[in-house]
Amino acid sequence: MPRFVINLALTLLASALVASCGGGGGGASASLPTTPSFQYSYTVPPAIGDGWEVADLADVGMDQSQIETMMQFVYDGEFSGIDSVVVARDNKLVLYSQIRTSIGEFDDWVDNREPRRHVLHSTSKSFTSALIGIAIDQGAIASTQVRFYDLFNYGAYDNWDDRKADITLEDALTMQLGYEWDEWSLPYTDPNNDLVFLENNHFDWSKALLDLPLQYDPGTRFTYNTAASIAIGQALENATGIPMADFANQYLFYPMDITTAEWGRTPTGLPNGGSGLFLLARDMAKFGQLFIDDGVWQGQQLISADWIADSVTRRVDISAWATYSEAYGFQWWLDDFNFRGQTVEAYVTSGYGGQYIFCLPDLDLVVAFTGHNYNNGVGVQALYDMVQQYVLASIT
Repeated sequence: MPRFVINLALTLLASALVASCGGGGGGASASLPTTPSFQYSYTVPPAIGDGWEVADLADVGMDQSQIETMMQFVYDGEFSGIDSVVVARDNKLVLYSQIRTSIGEFDDWVDNREPRRHVLHSTSKSFTSALIGIAIDQGAIASTQVRFYDLFNYGAYDNWDDRKADITLEDALTMQLGYEWDEWSLPYTDPNNDLVFLENNHFDWSKALLDLPLQYDPGTRFTYNTAASIAIGQALENATGIPMADFANQYLFYPMDITTAEWGRTPTGLPNGGSGLFLLARDMAKFGQLFIDDGVWQGQQLISADWIADSVTRRVDISAWATYSEAYGFQWWLDDFNFRGQTVEAYVTSGYGGQYIFCLPDLDLVVAFTGHNYNNGVGVQALYDMVQQYVLASIT
């Protein structure tokens, strides 16, 4: 989900009241004391053999007091609805706080019973894009300039328009396909939302997308389209001949010691590459580190440096209307932060409810969040405030 339409606001922890027993025969009752709030104290993340080297904040030049203040606000509910926070710097995991202790409303997509594993919603798109990059690196797909329809074998399409033959894979990756499509004007709870309608009324979601009529010339207009990301996953399967989940495990997840990834599925069994990936927060941060390190994870070149650079190139200028982003790349949002009066570049994944990965390569910094801020009101500002006002401020 785009950051500027995400509504945030569930209070994560509220102060509990403990009732004391009433007094004797006079009927008076004692006052109800307020339970003291949880007091956060920083500890180095545990080393669990998942590929992360762990370190103290001080070891990577970060001030512990700033991080403790930030996390206290999380536990007090000042930064609400947050399920986990992870920070890595200099390729070391320096903060890991798992707050969620029970499953939530989307976990039944994969029958998830592990609170640490979280749906990523639209952050899934950035992983799908990375898989395309691996397929291009391997030669299974020639380039992003291939015709998008050439990656499918349906044979015939509704609403055929000769301009459809001009749609490229790059147009799909940058959300510039040109279809009649609008998944933002109506909420995702509305059956008339274009994405919801497509999913509720079609068995093959990729084919349903390709059948849509065109409204604009391909490559000329950004229109956010989750179904396009799902269809990119089908294109990946068609091009590689390998089921998408198996491809992801073999070439991305297992080499990074990511062993518990799950995908929500479309009716055809295709992993939902637009919003269906479930990961641990520590593993989300690995993905950010992979991009910070030009496609290398712990000495293994998993994605080419060229693809990483291509993915985070500012290809579509969205600064005129996007609240937090300057541009869009290959399923990445491209932003700027202020660090000691200087502008530093960031590339960011964005998922409904607060599933975000912030990558700031100039600072060798990755910050990942999961959350449950669904339809609740205050926007994604808290996550940006946490990164800007506390994480960046902590760097000494």
